Amino acid sequence: MTGRWSLLRFLGSDSVATTIYDQGFSRPDNRFIPVSSDDLIEYMSSDEQRFGVLAQRIEHVTSWLVRILEQEKSAFERLLTRTYARINPDRETVEILDSSEPTDRDFELLNEKLQHMLEKANFEKLTDEQVRMALEAGNTHGMRVKIDDESLADMSIWVRGRSTTSHRQRTLRHPIAGEVTPLAMFNRLALITRPSGEKNVQLRLFKDIPIRDVEALLPNARVQMSLRDAVMMVGTGAGAAWTVVSKILAVGLVAASQLFWVVAVPLGGLSWKLFSGYKRAIKNRDSYRARHLYYQNLGANRSALHRISFMICEEEIKESALLYAFCLDAEQDGRVVSVSSVKAEIEEYLHGLTGITIDFDIEDAVETLERLELWKERSHLLVKSIDESEALLKNHCQEGLSRDYHASLLGIAE
Repeated sequence: MTGRWSLLRFLGSDSVATTIYDQGFSRPDNRFIPVSSDDLIEYMSSDEQRFGVLAQRIEHVTSWLVRILEQEKSAFERLLTRTYARINPDRETVEILDSSEPTDRDFELLNEKLQHMLEKANFEKLTDEQVRMALEAGNTHGMRVKIDDESLADMSIWVRGRSTTSHRQRTLRHPIAGEVTPLAMFNRLALITRPSGEKNVQLRLFKDIPIRDVEALLPNARVQMSLRDAVMMVGTGAGAAWTVVSKILAVGLVAASQLFWVVAVPLGGLSWKLFSGYKRAIKNRDSYRARHLYYQNLGANRSALHRISFMICEEEIKESALLYAFCLDAEQDGRVVSVSSVKAEIEEYLHGLTGITIDFDIEDAVETLERLELWKERSHLLVKSIDESEALLKNHCQEGLSRDYHASLLGIAE
């Protein structure tokens, strides 16, 4: 997303942060399965109540699924890392094959691969409107934040998973203990930026970012004093000056010196208090920003690529293992299933495990089983037997038949 935003005023009420989804910012994703692939496979392999005698044999197939999908992940990560090398700000190697300056095309190629990675890892890209609403959910002591249009050539924000956290804030009703309010947050947030006039691209990955704090991650967000505070500060100073002048004219010059200090000092102090509050708010924001960048940062640049590629592998393992097991179980029970019915079964199963409503990515799961040739009859969702699948996947892994799967999707020869 190339940002060209106007000035955005940060609202000072926490209620904005907790009701933002009710204001049109619908949940950007719920495809992520919040269980590790190892735990899920182990649980399914012991769940005889759900899968009967098949449960203990599920792991025979899934172990090969893991190896094959890790092959695909590793090959794509290596290709992506090489593409990123030319525009990586942290690069420590010398380019010996192509010493020319990176071009916009280098960024476009990288961006295509990054988008593919993030979509495969079940991230969703925020639209301009969603970004605007996330920024408006900010709470920066009533100050205004200006997005510097000229400092960044490109910026996109990708998110995955949503949950809530608690926030304690002092209020007039509870000035000491404060009140606890819920805050909506993104479990994972990826930020891709390219500074104007530069070829380097920054890729950062964060965890557990409240929606109202998204602005603290943006390198082109600048804090300004709100119009109200500026008017109050200037108005107070002007009021102090006019009060002094009018009183001097009323009482004469004899008492002017005494009256000046009596009137001007308190009003001048009020102006200074407003200005100091503004400076303190900026300092607090910078401190909060530094804490996010330090404690919530999961990785930057090449390390972020590695983490995202691992997320791809995890999601594909979970999706394919679930679909294979449920289709096999339906066939053993003699049940006829459709795409929608097996999707509903899997979502109900996952809800029972996690207590979270998940939109199972059935399309990706179906495609994975198809490229691994595990469908016996795709139209009726019939999969090959465990013995046949195990032998087929073993050969598939040893031959590396789908190693270049991700590259082929992008039309790139490795």
